[in-house]
Amino acid sequence: MSIADPLKLLSSRPDLRVIARLASLQMVSLALVALTAGTVLCAWLVPAVATPLPHGWSLMKVNTALCLLLGTGSLALSRNRQTARHLMVSRVLAGALLVIAGSVLLEHLTGTASGFDILLAADATSSRPGRMALQTSVFFLLLGLTLLFVRSRKSPISNMADVLTLAMVVLTLVVLSGYCFGAARLFGESSDTRTSPHTLVCMALLVFVKIGRRAESGHFSVLLGIGIGSRIARSVLPFALLLPFLMVSGSAYTTRQGWLSASYAAALSASVISVALFGLVILMAGRINELERDLRDMSLTDDLTGILNRRGFNLLGEQAVLQARRDQSPLTVLFFDLDGLKQVNDSFGHEAGSQFLVDVATLLRNTFRGSDIVARIGGDEFAVVVHDGGAKAKVAMARMDESAAAMNRNGSRGYPISYSVGEASRELAEDESFEQLVSRADAMMYEQKQSKRRHGRQRGTVGTIGV
Repeated sequence: MSIADPLKLLSSRPDLRVIARLASLQMVSLALVALTAGTVLCAWLVPAVATPLPHGWSLMKVNTALCLLLGTGSLALSRNRQTARHLMVSRVLAGALLVIAGSVLLEHLTGTASGFDILLAADATSSRPGRMALQTSVFFLLLGLTLLFVRSRKSPISNMADVLTLAMVVLTLVVLSGYCFGAARLFGESSDTRTSPHTLVCMALLVFVKIGRRAESGHFSVLLGIGIGSRIARSVLPFALLLPFLMVSGSAYTTRQGWLSASYAAALSASVISVALFGLVILMAGRINELERDLRDMSLTDDLTGILNRRGFNLLGEQAVLQARRDQSPLTVLFFDLDGLKQVNDSFGHEAGSQFLVDVATLLRNTFRGSDIVARIGGDEFAVVVHDGGAKAKVAMARMDESAAAMNRNGSRGYPISYSVGEASRELAEDESFEQLVSRADAMMYEQKQSKRRHGRQRGTVGTIGV
């Protein structure tokens, strides 16, 4: 496996917080559908229940309510970590849903009445007793098919489940468009055989739950990821779906009320949509920049100490050298190596060793200016790019030595702060690369460390800069 493979897996990993919120919303959605469909089904079976219901409840036919309950039950039983028995019952309910929806669709195609529609309850007031709308039957047929593949993670079955789910989304939006824009044929054949508003709401809720389930695998999983694209998709998707409906509906309403002519309403709607999309693009660009900045900071920062890592040091250091060369200004690289980190780890534990690293990083931050480049470039190696010559770098190091000595005199840590350091300065006339400066500072540091060992310097002391 290449390095890119685990990075790809990491970027496509689902966001657990989003999944937790989505699971709660799914349960609420299923409960609302079950409550609505259960109430209507009871009203058909027990006429006394229908008395307090609002006018138009009967537009949701008895088989429609039954199909909604079957779909809700199948979705509830197909959640992750369900037992094999639950999954089997879920598929049985999906099969029953397919039988009902398929029989209604067959009636619409052949123009015959099988009597299946009024098997549970009569519907004498309708021109087609008990028959749900064509759009509703197609929706349930698609839902039943997707429920058979709800846990599928392998292609091409998974791809087929995603395509069917997308078809459910399109069908629901078409029915919604029919209601919004007065296109009656888009949501039914007649006033008493149509997809009712409360049926449409239940369809939308089931589509939401179904997309959430497919997002656990397949192409819809992009909506749940932790990557930049997933975050942007979750932010933009509601606007992308609702904005056209809101604008066109507003235009149609102003035309019907006689406030504006059709041409003026269309012109204003186009202008508002353009401005809204422009604003959406600006917000997306800002969000992308923000996320990119966070990602860049994460990739250039050392997790333990909070200062730059090797990548950040090399990137900013090379820029600093180019700037110094252009401005003909001095530049100094300091290379640090901690003395005795292994002994601290062995004697006091790795937490103490980590604290040792943090202490040195704090010393470096407090010693050098904010414009200087401070980094941890290895396990026990630190480096600083100072925007000054070697003389001023030595003055800064003297301050750091004093601070380290004060920390050692305190004695609260149980181990001394000790390090070796080398220095390499870029003079005005030199044309040395950043890599060469770092290598020269590293060599000077190594010479100082060897000198301390030859002269028996104690580990707890800090020395002068190796030059």
